[in-house]
Amino acid sequence: MYNLKLLIGIDIGATWTRVALSKPSGEVLSRTSFKTPRSGGRRTVAEAIIDEVKRSLSKHLHNVEAIGVGTIGPLDLSSGIVFNAANLPIKTFDVAQPLMEELGKPVIMANDCTAAVWGEYVFGVGKNVENLIYVTISTGIGGGVIVDGNLLVGKSGNAHEIGHIVVDASGKMTCGCGGRGHWEAYSSGANMPRLASRLIEEWSLSNLEKMSKVYESYTSNNLSPELIYAEAKNNDLLALRILLEVNKYNAAGFESIINTYDPELITIGGSIALNNPELVIEPIVSYLKNTKGLLTQFPSIRQTELGGDIVLIGAIALAAMPPRNLLKRLKYLSEK
Repeated sequence: MYNLKLLIGIDIGATWTRVALSKPSGEVLSRTSFKTPRSGGRRTVAEAIIDEVKRSLSKHLHNVEAIGVGTIGPLDLSSGIVFNAANLPIKTFDVAQPLMEELGKPVIMANDCTAAVWGEYVFGVGKNVENLIYVTISTGIGGGVIVDGNLLVGKSGNAHEIGHIVVDASGKMTCGCGGRGHWEAYSSGANMPRLASRLIEEWSLSNLEKMSKVYESYTSNNLSPELIYAEAKNNDLLALRILLEVNKYNAAGFESIINTYDPELITIGGSIALNNPELVIEPIVSYLKNTKGLLTQFPSIRQTELGGDIVLIGAIALAAMPPRNLLKRLKYLSEK
């Protein structure tokens, strides 16, 4: 059907893995998705991807030039491995080598948010922006960074783990990675219910707050970020009080990355931010415009236009135009 050179982009998330067939221009021709395996061995995730690619794209594989992968981390890029994943029960798993062995294509792999910021730079609103940050607020919190046109990678591929910036020196909350006081432990979808429960236990609540659906869900051990944000949109006092605390940690994280990287543009994505921009992005921007803590000019901050596809588009961008400094880290490409 497609008599042209093609690319495959793969987005490995903690909940879903998505696969797309694309033109080098970034135009997606077809896509599919499946639940990321949550049990098994080191090759289970890669084998699930291989099975899906062979099932849905086998007739196009001969035209595929390369495969780009954006995956949850942390990473060991030299060997193409994910290790100590914070939000997936399969903590360590191989990605690059099994895909290359079974599909016969070079695999350009990076952290999901590194892929995302590269997708923003190549195909999104970050074109011609030399200093760019992408932040996701979703199951976890992550970021990708471009400084002076250079994608930040780091010695192992983990130069961008902004979700593990310490935003609370007291270390009140424990992160999924085992660290304490990390941004992700307070404001991510995976950890927000634990923070909310702790706050409810610490606060003196009014009778009106105790009538909240959020409080009811807390008492039944059924809190979720979706409920908190939904009730906040209904002006629920307890939900709004919780989000005021959550956004303090978001603001601290953003202030830190602006001062560290001096970006021209920050784009924001992830399901929590994309589904609740008025309760996530707007409070962050409002705080940053009024803080005295920024040591550089205020950057443009906006919701990504690539939406929930940003990691998938970023994976395609890695395959279409792989950064040279990233390729240097992918030692598995030169191994026999």
